[in-house]
Amino acid sequence: VKGSNVPTVGSAAPMMHTPTKDSVGGDLSKIDTRDPHDDMHDVDYAEALGKRPIVLLFATPALCQSRVCGPVVDIAEQVRHARPKDDVAWIHQEIYKNNQLKDGFVPQFLKYHLPSEPWLFTIDRHGKIAAAIEGASSANELQKAVDAATKG
Repeated sequence: VKGSNVPTVGSAAPMMHTPTKDSVGGDLSKIDTRDPHDDMHDVDYAEALGKRPIVLLFATPALCQSRVCGPVVDIAEQVRHARPKDDVAWIHQEIYKNNQLKDGFVPQFLKYHLPSEPWLFTIDRHGKIAAAIEGASSANELQKAVDAATKG
């Protein structure tokens, strides 16, 4: 996005931690508004950054202002499970503290300087942004973004 601080393709991905299923004692309702919960809460972003490719999806299905977050998370889940098992870390990050609009944004969302949701980033194993998608995307577009992060 021109004139903003949103990370761009080729730039270094910001360092941060993301909550995981383990960090919330298995209670995914604390970190995921999708019903049913998705399978993208196993890896802390900080543990994968610079070591393996990452798909990072900022979206809050139950609270999305644009109403496309639910379908975007569904597509990510579909693409994830259709891909051969590889070393990609799939991370879904909600954007509101405690999943409540009134509590403001989580630090991870602020760290990426995002003006809206959903946003999807793929990051290569060197920690560089390989693709960035704002808003809705198709399974094909997501597949290409993941491929951009896994090649090389």
